[in-house]
Amino acid sequence: MVTGSIELDEILRIILLASLFIASVLLLGPHIIRALIRLLRHMEVVEAKLFIPFVFVMTLAWLANLVGLATIVGAFAAGLLMLDSHFQAWGDYRKHKYSIKELFAPLEAILVPIFFVLMGIQVKLESFLDPQVLLLSAGLTLVAVLGKLVAGLGVMGADRRRLAVGIGMMPRGEVGLVFASIGISLNVIDKAMFSAVLMMVMVTTLATPPLLKWALGDSTEGKGPDRSVGKQCQ
Repeated sequence: MVTGSIELDEILRIILLASLFIASVLLLGPHIIRALIRLLRHMEVVEAKLFIPFVFVMTLAWLANLVGLATIVGAFAAGLLMLDSHFQAWGDYRKHKYSIKELFAPLEAILVPIFFVLMGIQVKLESFLDPQVLLLSAGLTLVAVLGKLVAGLGVMGADRRRLAVGIGMMPRGEVGLVFASIGISLNVIDKAMFSAVLMMVMVTTLATPPLLKWALGDSTEGKGPDRSVGKQCQ
């Protein structure tokens, strides 16, 4: 495992670099997308909605890696700009047969399971019986849960609504696994740390649905779903 000290100037540099990157993408991205649409106007709308977003995402992921950021930062920035409304050149986007999300759904169905398979390959099951891993996982899970519950206190409304929003934000999901995978590939974290992170992701993800149902139980009984909580989360 690689050891060292925390360098505040390096952390600030990365934060500044990521902020500048996302700001630049948000500023220039729409112009680039419109230029690509004009260039590829002869394509069918389905082909354009597949090709242009794919090229845009791959390019931004490569650029993010080029400037020293994680590729997920570039992909996330591209996702912020990939809107069906950009494709008005093919008529009213609301009348298109397929949306970008619908077209990429089959690709997601293929790649997401492969991603989780790759994550599982890197985990040794015997590490889950290691007391050090279990203790570290418990600490990470506690911090992950408390951090989101405290964040939920900022929600306006009743205490139960604050609790529901905090619980709803608990799952770490794929993003946590992506950064853990990057860390282990760079030898920044070892197998034990990776296993602890994976366990934390599993616990927070699996525990959220029943806890959220409990938190919303009294307020939704006999009234249908509570839309206000969803609005607060957005």
